[in-house]
Amino acid sequence: MRRLASLYPFLLVLVPVLFRARESPGYYTLADLALILAVLLALTGAVYALAAAVFRGRAEGRLPALAAFLAVLWFFGFDTAARALPRAPHHLQYLALALAGVAASVVLFRWLARRPAVLGRVATFLTLTGALLVLRSAVGIGVEARRAHEQVARSALTRELARPIAGPATAPEPRRDVYLIVLDEYANASVLRDALGFDNGAFVDSLRALGFYVPAAVRSNYGHTLLSLPSLLNAAHVYPLARELPPGSTDPTLPNHLLAHGRIARFLQARGYRYVVFPALWWGATRTSPIADSVVHVWHGLDLDRALGRTELRRTLRLGTPLDYLHRDARWDGDFVRRTLDGVARLPSVKQPVFAFAHVLSPHFPYVLDATCRMPPRFPVRPARTAYVAQLQCLNRMVLDMVGRLIRQSDVPPVILLQGDHGSTMLGFATARTAEQVSAPEAWERFGAFGAYYLPDGGAAAFGDTVTVVNVLGNVLRKYFGARLPREPDTQYLSVERAPFRLVRVDPEWLAEGGRRAAVAERGRGGRMDGTVIPSGASVRMDSLSALPP
Repeated sequence: MRRLASLYPFLLVLVPVLFRARESPGYYTLADLALILAVLLALTGAVYALAAAVFRGRAEGRLPALAAFLAVLWFFGFDTAARALPRAPHHLQYLALALAGVAASVVLFRWLARRPAVLGRVATFLTLTGALLVLRSAVGIGVEARRAHEQVARSALTRELARPIAGPATAPEPRRDVYLIVLDEYANASVLRDALGFDNGAFVDSLRALGFYVPAAVRSNYGHTLLSLPSLLNAAHVYPLARELPPGSTDPTLPNHLLAHGRIARFLQARGYRYVVFPALWWGATRTSPIADSVVHVWHGLDLDRALGRTELRRTLRLGTPLDYLHRDARWDGDFVRRTLDGVARLPSVKQPVFAFAHVLSPHFPYVLDATCRMPPRFPVRPARTAYVAQLQCLNRMVLDMVGRLIRQSDVPPVILLQGDHGSTMLGFATARTAEQVSAPEAWERFGAFGAYYLPDGGAAAFGDTVTVVNVLGNVLRKYFGARLPREPDTQYLSVERAPFRLVRVDPEWLAEGGRRAAVAERGRGGRMDGTVIPSGASVRMDSLSALPP
């Protein structure tokens, strides 16, 4: 019984991770969760073994478990407690908490060490509590995983998009490589100019000089990567998810399934193309692909520091522990972007025709590169707007190098699609609690996605002056492969991060007014938007989910 009562540090080290996983269904893989839990158990075991060697059976052999428990408490509790304290100059609240915490830990340890009976009762209580918490979270994770699996199996949209796209059985000659490079949160020129005060004209002109077509207006149909990428890779709207998922759901399993099994890739594979995926660094939905012929890993070998940032769950957990003081994303995030774009540029050497999809998490946060592609200094902290624009300027350099190499090294002129999944979020879009609280300028900025396309043999005519993300790959398939695929409406749907599937159809006139207001504010500022919330009747045309078009 005493040995069982000593399990509490091993149980309690699992609780924060399992709780986070239970509260975030679909944002991690079970394999990654198991790896994190195994590492934490191993570290707790190392502390336990060290304490056992030091204390050698004192207090009836209960001190190793107590030492391991205090280590767990420090690991998960210190940062949370420090952030709750009032801010002090030079982060002195962290130093004060550390000194007070060390003193309290020593006093508690010595007091319990002299009272083995009390320590035994405490150990039994903590073991039972830890076991119940672990069981509760594990059952919740299992229930959510089963529910998500059933949602995919029942989904009418999944069945509809699983049907093959009609078209000629073989790809026409010449068989062109198709490169889709998604630049996450890259805003179009109007947003950069009228919301952020940055002229991106030099980059756009350089692309045009290489032969790229840059439409007058490019927009996203959805305000989140979660929905924008599945619509892009399927050339289909995904708003029916709002009816298929339960109210209040944030589980990305179903849209991630649609993205992972995109019908555009399957259409091209059936016609002899090799589907090559360049995963995102940490965003789970594009870290792999079950249907890809090749998933390119731009890093090789194991690096413990690098591994801390490889998944969203690891990053979230690291931010709440002292590990965050030892690890900095800048070096690895920037390196991953460079290696990804370099890897795409090497694909013309592949003999088989290629459809390549790369999800580049830039200029999206974290802002780890300055305008000259060096790591910026940690201090002073740059304003988000300044940091975003600087990282975008670096990305422009790398993208120009990549597309230049693709064009020069391809025997047949390829199709190259540079696409932002949505616009930026500097005006306050991310702070809204509901879609009705999003102001017109905030929505206009978020929907203003970048797009530039290298389209040989007159392909620009298939795109026209106005392009939305949902139709980009459909335009390519109709023009170059003769696909019988209806064009999707350019309709846009607004939602917020805390309720991504509660979609509201956007009035284009309201959105255009938001752009005009943003431009006026940028000219007259400061550039800071007033954050005015427009009443729902004046802002977006509210359609109930049942009234959305079939």
